[in-house]
Amino acid sequence: MPRFFCQQLIDENTRLVVDTRVAQHVRVLRLRGGDSIELFDGHGGEVPAVLVELDKREVVVETKMRVAIEREIARQITLCVGLIANDRFDWLIQKAVELGVARIQPLYTERSQRIPGDVEKRIAHWRGVVIAACEQCGRNQLPSVSAPISINDALVAATNQFKVLMDAQGERSPDAKVQSLSLSAFLGPEGGFSPNELGQLRTSVDQRLLIGKTILRTETAAIAALALLSL
Repeated sequence: MPRFFCQQLIDENTRLVVDTRVAQHVRVLRLRGGDSIELFDGHGGEVPAVLVELDKREVVVETKMRVAIEREIARQITLCVGLIANDRFDWLIQKAVELGVARIQPLYTERSQRIPGDVEKRIAHWRGVVIAACEQCGRNQLPSVSAPISINDALVAATNQFKVLMDAQGERSPDAKVQSLSLSAFLGPEGGFSPNELGQLRTSVDQRLLIGKTILRTETAAIAALALLSL
């Protein structure tokens, strides 16, 4: 069944004019009056609905009772990752959302990409990737994605979290404390963290973790790390 994120709060058992983004997707999918869809607004659960009016100006649905269902993993994982090329970072966000990440924190590092132009536009684009991934995978809570910050700022933000560094010289299995309900995982950009950055991280994190014998691209390492840490 098609699923759509609504910007507005969804009322139950009423007629609702959906926002322009949802209306556009409904038209692209060539849905018709009487077709069933699912809506979610990020405030918990999802709302079944039926399309009742479709015209060039608006799309109207009839909502049903909100269903209290979530598909979140138990652990709140923040992925702190060095920026990489735009298309590959989009793919990383998409797969991280599918694997249950709670927050994505891009990092500016010595070897990372930089955002050309308007940072706010890039954040809005990333949010669109998050929404599309949630629609596809069934999540009803939207993970957050923030403006890039420095490693130091990310460490400060993670003060009360269990911190893990993906490190080629790390341990082969997660510490039992990884079972903490809130943790931050640090991954380098293409080319890895610089020696100075590695030194800072190695003395600041709670565990250094090896996730493979081969050299992984950033987006591959992110997915492998999430798969390991979310168990």
